[in-house]
Amino acid sequence: MTQKNTIQENLDSQDDFIRNLYTDLDSRIQDFEKGSARIEKMKLGDAKGTLFIVSAIVVYLVVVIAG
Repeated sequence: MTQKNTIQENLDSQDDFIRNLYTDLDSRIQDFEKGSARIEKMKLGDAKGTLFIVSAIVVYLVVVIAG
């Protein structure tokens, strides 16, 4: 079974969630193939909040384990 057949089968699915999911996937694939999709690399600024939380957890664990 090819990728196109799987996508087409799920586009015709009776389940609304699956149909919407694969409709969105198909439109993204079409945009990517046409070259109209804009993909950006993740920047350090995008991860600042996550890095802060992870750092705080690591510091807390070091203090608890060492203390």
